[in-house]
Amino acid sequence: MDFRSWLESQGNFRCILVELDYKEAGVTKTAYLSNAAFVSTGTDVPAHTAYDPFVTGEVQFERSLNEVFTGFSTSKTSDIELIYNTATQALLSKAVYGQPVRIYLGDKSWPKADFKQIIAGLCDGVMPEQTKIRLKFRDAADSLKTPLLTERYASGAATEQLKPLCLGRCFNIQPLLIDSATHKYQFSTGQSQAVTAVRFNGSVVPGSYYTVNLADSTITFTTFPNGDITMDVDGLKIGGTWLQNASDFIGHIASMRGITVNCSGLASYLLGLYLTTDIATDQVMDDICASIGGYWFFDRLGQFKVRAFNGVPSEPPSAFLTKDQTVFGTNKIRRVINPLHSMTFGYKRNWTPLNTIAAVVHETAPAVAAELSAEGKAITRNQPTVLVNYPQAETIRVDSLLVSEADALTELNRRLALSVAPRFVYELQQLSVPFLWQIGECAFLESAGINGDRAVITKLLESPNKGTCTVEYWQ
Repeated sequence: MDFRSWLESQGNFRCILVELDYKEAGVTKTAYLSNAAFVSTGTDVPAHTAYDPFVTGEVQFERSLNEVFTGFSTSKTSDIELIYNTATQALLSKAVYGQPVRIYLGDKSWPKADFKQIIAGLCDGVMPEQTKIRLKFRDAADSLKTPLLTERYASGAATEQLKPLCLGRCFNIQPLLIDSATHKYQFSTGQSQAVTAVRFNGSVVPGSYYTVNLADSTITFTTFPNGDITMDVDGLKIGGTWLQNASDFIGHIASMRGITVNCSGLASYLLGLYLTTDIATDQVMDDICASIGGYWFFDRLGQFKVRAFNGVPSEPPSAFLTKDQTVFGTNKIRRVINPLHSMTFGYKRNWTPLNTIAAVVHETAPAVAAELSAEGKAITRNQPTVLVNYPQAETIRVDSLLVSEADALTELNRRLALSVAPRFVYELQQLSVPFLWQIGECAFLESAGINGDRAVITKLLESPNKGTCTVEYWQ
């Protein structure tokens, strides 16, 4: 019996296999647990391995996407109850925090190879209770909640400060003084593509006043710098390639964290991102995805994925919400997302808004002076007919990392087109088939919603023991 048919057959015992990695004397080992006695076969990985039947109680796991598809996936900390005995008590002294947890589902008569992985998580600790041990775990996305920048200067004028990182095309960034004796500043880590302007208090500095070393992203002034020093920079360049768009940025950031990423269909807009603080990696990913109308998540196998959102996909659906798999009376509208009649879209972010601007800039280039003092540029578009048809239509502002007005207008119009009518988020309870699905998948609805028979899955709350899953979908 294949996995889908087995899921659709009610009454089957759902065997859950749990693999918990831990460190012992610097070596990674694995605890093998189950809710039923199970031994893998000689051709399985791992081979001839007993999974101790110590899992008891319910296992639940929830993950969801931002419903406006401009950011991240979220999950709640979940737990697994274990019998309190000598073997499980030993886990209390193991180095388990932050280590991978893999959960598989199948029939206890199958070889391990026929089981399907349904959860890839990170251990959040092992807690003793009066009659049981509680193994807590969270989504792999939490691995990105630590700061992206970690490298600091060991000496010099910038001792203990974080080394900056410039990606794409950044307007008016402020470099960091690293040698006061030689007037040397650093504006990024690694090799950069170009420096296109240097300013003192907003006034462009002649090239004879400084030298730029793109190999190590530094600038050295031959004259004493005056006032606020800012620059326009085309940032990080790797292997002769300038990193310019969302796919470039995400790929590099993932590599900094030792993660392999799978990107699909992301817009190739020119972006600009300048990092100088200990901002968390997941927040950086959110900023990038929010700029291009995308979202990111970790799938069931722990693979990091980033996807573009262009409405309900036109390709054939990969998930089917059928009547016979829906628990009676559970299908309902959870919330309504109002249409938009106006959007303001920010672009060309000013990374250093200036309070003091040289008088010559005000006199000769007042538009530039205004740009240097503002947070960035913005463009606004309205949909008057939407307000006529939907008085509850909303006005929003979106700030982005986009650089050009043309790209900002393209993205603004794309989002407005997706928001000319109300969108709906439904919730229902399905039987076991959703254990094959991923958040972000296109679904076919046998019971069509207000906006048709296609939707995007935005949340899965899974209960493997019970063989049920609460599903939310957007249309």
